[in-house]
Amino acid sequence: MIARSLMVAVAFAVTAVSSGCIVPRSAGYGFTAMPLGPGGADVGVAMGLIYQQESSTTSPIGGATNTSTSRQTQLPAFEANAQLGITDQLSVNLHASQVGLQPGAKITILRDPVVVSVVPQIGGGFISKGASTSTTIGGVTTNTDGDTGTSFTFLGGLHAVVSLPIGLYGGLGYDFQYISQSSKQAATGNTTTAYQQAHNVGGAIGYEIRIGSLALRPELAVLFTPLAKNQSNNGTTTADQPDSGGLFLFPNISVAAVASPQGK
Repeated sequence: MIARSLMVAVAFAVTAVSSGCIVPRSAGYGFTAMPLGPGGADVGVAMGLIYQQESSTTSPIGGATNTSTSRQTQLPAFEANAQLGITDQLSVNLHASQVGLQPGAKITILRDPVVVSVVPQIGGGFISKGASTSTTIGGVTTNTDGDTGTSFTFLGGLHAVVSLPIGLYGGLGYDFQYISQSSKQAATGNTTTAYQQAHNVGGAIGYEIRIGSLALRPELAVLFTPLAKNQSNNGTTTADQPDSGGLFLFPNISVAAVASPQGK
């Protein structure tokens, strides 16, 4: 049952959020630092609102500086998280977000009364899109391909989570993110690719409410991208683009099913 719930939660989150943001990011936690124990499980879906802002500033030209800012709000927005306890200190973790799937591990390094865990993780996702037009004249059908595009994202980093006995928890982490987005124009055959290398620093604060095997976790997640290096390639030449930075807010509430360790 836990495995089935994991697949539903992950598929639901990825489908819901992969359909368009300025740049895909991952900010939510949706879990506490508490260890699960061997055979314990925690599977949840977070629903909330995403506000995202990306800004870039061009080099001064003639004494003028040009700053471009894009903003986006998404409601509802989803992320998902699942954990399976291996030992009293180790759990495997799987997170789903706009970025894609992020497998990792939760390692408990301190407990009683304050619990501290670290979560190393990597992940990524891939999107491909295309279009075509069919025209039928006199019983003869002609197919014409349209513009195509792909997007690939890689993410890797380390997070720390702290839980207090009163149910309050918080997280802090860093992720390196690489993004490659390409588009091909059907009319000319030209392919343009944009690259970004971003450094993301974020955290979250939340509170866990337990009702039997159900856990409710209202949470506020914040992600800053203080520096993102951007480049573009037109098929022959790679050129630097203005550096950018961003802000990502994800107030949400997670609903999780929690299973006790085996024999407990």
